[in-house]
Amino acid sequence: MFWVIYLCASELAGDARQLSRSAQQALRMRAAAALAAGRDQEDVAALFKVSLKVVDNWWAKWLAGGHEALVAQPSGRQAVGLGTAVPPATRCVGMDTLHGL
Repeated sequence: MFWVIYLCASELAGDARQLSRSAQQALRMRAAAALAAGRDQEDVAALFKVSLKVVDNWWAKWLAGGHEALVAQPSGRQAVGLGTAVPPATRCVGMDTLHGL
């Protein structure tokens, strides 16, 4: 398989964490493609302006699960369904109640 990597300097400037989720995913895919094409991890880290540790993590995920392993995952906490009650035993106890113990 042959990979073509198009790079835009404005896409690579600054902290990659500031990119949108889709741009971060594209960055991971491009880095993995560069590694699959035989580029060295240090070169890829320098090229995409990310740490060597990040490139190593991306490559390990790619080797373990391919393209799907680098797809952006939903972020944040998952919503709890409406009507889900908190059991009484897990509710918080006020400090005034604990003071008497």
